[in-house]
Amino acid sequence: MEARSRDTPIEVTRIGAVGRGVPGERPPGPKEIPLVGNPRIFERDSLAAFIDTARTYGDTVSYHIGPQLVFLLTHPDDIAQVVLGEQSKFMKGALTHELSGFLGRGLVTSEGRFWRRQRKIAAPSFTRRHIEKFADTMVVCSRRALGTMHPGVRNVHVDMMEMTLDIVLETVFGHAEVPDISAVGPLVETMMEGFHRAYLSWRRLLPRLAMKRTHDALADARVQLDEIFYGIIKQRRAQADYGDDLLGRLLAARDDDGTGMTDEQVRDEVATIFLAGHETTALSLSFAMLLLAEHPDAQARARAEVDQVLGERPATMQDVRRLPYVEAVLKESMRVLPPVYLFGREALEDVEIAGWVIPRGTQVLTPVCAIHKDARWYDDPDRFVPERWLDGLADRLPKYAYLPFGAGARVCVGNHFAMLEGILGLATLLQRLEFAPDPDFELQLLTSVTLRPKGGVSVRVSRRRDRA
Repeated sequence: MEARSRDTPIEVTRIGAVGRGVPGERPPGPKEIPLVGNPRIFERDSLAAFIDTARTYGDTVSYHIGPQLVFLLTHPDDIAQVVLGEQSKFMKGALTHELSGFLGRGLVTSEGRFWRRQRKIAAPSFTRRHIEKFADTMVVCSRRALGTMHPGVRNVHVDMMEMTLDIVLETVFGHAEVPDISAVGPLVETMMEGFHRAYLSWRRLLPRLAMKRTHDALADARVQLDEIFYGIIKQRRAQADYGDDLLGRLLAARDDDGTGMTDEQVRDEVATIFLAGHETTALSLSFAMLLLAEHPDAQARARAEVDQVLGERPATMQDVRRLPYVEAVLKESMRVLPPVYLFGREALEDVEIAGWVIPRGTQVLTPVCAIHKDARWYDDPDRFVPERWLDGLADRLPKYAYLPFGAGARVCVGNHFAMLEGILGLATLLQRLEFAPDPDFELQLLTSVTLRPKGGVSVRVSRRRDRA
């Protein structure tokens, strides 16, 4: 594909038929099985199924999952209409509401007036200025992780889950207050795997009773996490000074009328922060290390930048803007393997998008994974090319052609936290480590709440020979 001019905005074109606004008419889509609907969504590689479906049928696709009608939207203009122009006609989709069994009524899952109030109270704690205060803590935790990453073939996803857990415990709770740190990771794993089995596999079509064991495991994981979260909240409430970590700021936050959050509301926001700050950043870093291992030239360039900017000293907040290639590696990793690979809405009334009437109750899915692999927006979209982000691509892209943190009013409130954590963490690892492929490893992906590696991410890790 011929490279685009770096000075020209990318033209917004359409693929596939545009509807005529006639109720009952549906966009094209894959063949369906009676009572099952589109079986491809339940394939082993459902990520590829989303991408192939969009490439085959165009910007607007329809199919069923069991009895449920689904519209798949991949054009930036249509996504803008759903999340901005017609946002009052949509609510969060079914999968997000099912996630509320773990997250409660946090910012990710809540709706309407309640969501607006929570967002207003919580948002000041996530401003760039406040999040930057955690930079030194993120670096300390990242350097601590280096001491445990001994040379050899390693599951770096486990390493990154431990590192980001350390960071989120320090920045959200204050590390010393968490009673049973070792239990937290396995509980998150239980929730992620159980959510995939119950809601994102063919088992979704089974009666709930047939999935009793999985649902019981999910419920038990929530009970155990609640014991941890509520215990910490109770302990902090008893203190005169709530502190300046994220939990303390949430406890101290007040609405315009002086009302704060209940323990349940704080718990739900803490659970949401915990998932975003722990799980998704660990995935971004794991995938970035795998991609750097597979692309030694990109790894060498990132390492050279880190050496030039940092030398032997720890990274600081002031260094972040001086690490553009490290940031580009992280952004490109989230394009190629987006941890948040899908988000959805449900139509509250009949609404016309791209000329098609979307009936009330329809699930409207935005497959981020397909948008990020669209050749209209990205030259050679299947390749890992961090350099693409260094020539102003972000300014030329159509809005909503890059969606690592969602879109619209419901964009992830923790996006600054995640990017800061990712850049500082990756730069710290590159100071001391080199990554090479494990020839026996093949990445297998599990589409759960996030895009997870089934069986982990295996990379050969070695200490840099030019560093002590």
